[in-house]
Amino acid sequence: MRQHALAATLLTLSTSTLANTIEDTVASGLNKPAIYYADIEPYLKSAAKHPSVTLKQIGTSFQGQALNSLKIGNGPIKVMMWSQMHGDENTATAALMDFLSFITADENAKWLTSWQQKITLLIIPMVNPDGAAMQTRHNAQGIDLNRDAKALRTKEGQILMAVANEFKPDFGFNLHDQNAYYGAGKMGKQATISVLAPAYNEAREVNKSRGEAMQFIAHLAKSVETMIPGHLGKYNDSYSYRSFGDTFSEKGIRTILIESGAYPNDPNRQIARKVNRVLYKKAIDSITSGEWITAKITQYHAIPFNAKDNWVDLLIDDVTVKSELGNYQIDIAVNNKGQSPIIKELGDISSIRQGYTSLDASSLSFKAGKGFVLNKSLTLTKSNYKELLKQGYSCFSGDIGTLENSSKWPVYACKSVFTSIPSLHAPAAFLLQANGINKYAVLGTELINLE
Repeated sequence: MRQHALAATLLTLSTSTLANTIEDTVASGLNKPAIYYADIEPYLKSAAKHPSVTLKQIGTSFQGQALNSLKIGNGPIKVMMWSQMHGDENTATAALMDFLSFITADENAKWLTSWQQKITLLIIPMVNPDGAAMQTRHNAQGIDLNRDAKALRTKEGQILMAVANEFKPDFGFNLHDQNAYYGAGKMGKQATISVLAPAYNEAREVNKSRGEAMQFIAHLAKSVETMIPGHLGKYNDSYSYRSFGDTFSEKGIRTILIESGAYPNDPNRQIARKVNRVLYKKAIDSITSGEWITAKITQYHAIPFNAKDNWVDLLIDDVTVKSELGNYQIDIAVNNKGQSPIIKELGDISSIRQGYTSLDASSLSFKAGKGFVLNKSLTLTKSNYKELLKQGYSCFSGDIGTLENSSKWPVYACKSVFTSIPSLHAPAAFLLQANGINKYAVLGTELINLE
């Protein structure tokens, strides 16, 4: 309950684009799962009206969409931030629009004046607009831009590298999203923010620039832990020869990777968005003051590594399966990665993973549902769908085209993969019983109480 209350508090965001604090500065219209170039273009044009901001088209994508940069300040310390290199990683782009709104707000003029003669900030807010349009990781050529730093076979990669070579940043902020299933350490909370000072060689040595990137991250980590305690992880630091972060680290740029991840009850990652924009301002303030230099590399190393697949969307713990070959208990994990959710894993799961939704099913048994035959049109509401589930129907056959679903719960067509016992990769549509009575229905990642 306490975690849910924190989520509610953090998600109470202002609709104003201008505010006195970075925490409350929110660019409207970006609280959604996908962000396209058309969504940010008005904010770019608005920021460009400010006398301290220079908006420049730095090139075009493979499909001809604009790639833009915004330059603020003219100081000797160069800071470069770039986001949405992967088209379906939207969080940092929204946070950068918040940050631009903060920078250009009239009431923050004194703050801007305090650093614009010390720092030159260059922001590239959407490196992969074609991928953003399709909401895919790759660009329109099917290439992962973050694996193109050496070959430079993409227009977008060429542009990003050319800008970096010309600008010569002292600090580079590489802004990404990560999947929802990382934990901040083994059996830790969700990794809502993960950080990394990328390696510059296979040995993962720490030279001056990488060491200073570690110090800088350690300094920023304090703010993350204050806002979302326990939700900070450290990304895997294996050397990736083709990646931009590692390549920039090779060039001596203090490179800071920030990966935005999930938080409970926050589907559009507004918690990570808020933390991001706070970190951007903190970065500018810390570079201006030099405060980050007091941080210790040991503090960076103390950040727990991300634990892969530490979380699942739905975890059914210790359910009994009644089989002709004998009864047994099992854990069932369900994930939803954009397709119809399937049973991801079976076995002993709860000892190493946690569920965004979880159920102790030690007093319940698994029951495959029956198929409801459609011979006339049917509109599913939550009420009549729940009645069908109580009766043991979990899938539909017949003329599926006559079915209209207004319940917002998943609908499954009956197929041969529905089996009497849980099956790996089978559709996640089944029932949980106690004494022969259906107590819960599982439809995808939805756990529906039938009582």
